[in-house]
Amino acid sequence: MSAPDPVASLDRLAAPGGRVGPLWVVARGRGRPLVLLHGNGEDHHVFDRLVPLLGEGRTLVGVDSRGHGRSPRGEGPLTIASMADDVAAVLDLLGLRGVDVLGFSDGGNVALELVLRRPGLVGRLVVVGANLFPEGMTSGFLRTARSVHRLQRALAGRVPALAAAAERTALMTEHPRIDPRDLARVDVPVLVVVGERDLVRREHTALLAGSLPGARTAVVPRAGHLLPTRHPHELAALVQAFLT
Repeated sequence: MSAPDPVASLDRLAAPGGRVGPLWVVARGRGRPLVLLHGNGEDHHVFDRLVPLLGEGRTLVGVDSRGHGRSPRGEGPLTIASMADDVAAVLDLLGLRGVDVLGFSDGGNVALELVLRRPGLVGRLVVVGANLFPEGMTSGFLRTARSVHRLQRALAGRVPALAAAAERTALMTEHPRIDPRDLARVDVPVLVVVGERDLVRREHTALLAGSLPGARTAVVPRAGHLLPTRHPHELAALVQAFLT
């Protein structure tokens, strides 16, 4: 039996989208698919300003991560690795292989786990503001995140909604845990993008990119971490040039 046509499989997922296996998926456009993976506490709408700039000749596939947006929390641990397995399950169900992936922040971390765990699913990869482990972020940000996490856990017994928030915050304070040496196995083209004033430390971005064979690095001047929302035109230009 032949594999399903990926574009035909995605046609039914036009806004507002629908469930594909464990996750909520929204698709827009026609052409080679580009999967968009959002950051912590967000959903696919974080790319709303980027989508009109990337849509020419592509099917943009927005995915809400487990416990984010319209995707259910599901069973088992909430980790960057388990979220990568969720994305792999969605791509398998859609019959997509060798697909281009753009991951922002935690979505970039998920994308790195995805290409390591299921290398045949990814064709070209763009990671924006990604890190390999929590200590890759600036000390000030990590210190604040850990303080918030301790407070959320302390109050979760009295305010149940904080339990879910604490679980999401742990994705920044305890995850990911990617060994840079493992990135030597990645054999697809990779673009690593950060803002000049990103939350990810410069030396950590250098470690990440230097551990990926032949990866390109792009630094957006005078930009912080929120490139898809604050600097969509600059980010779109980098992504377009890399993917074409």
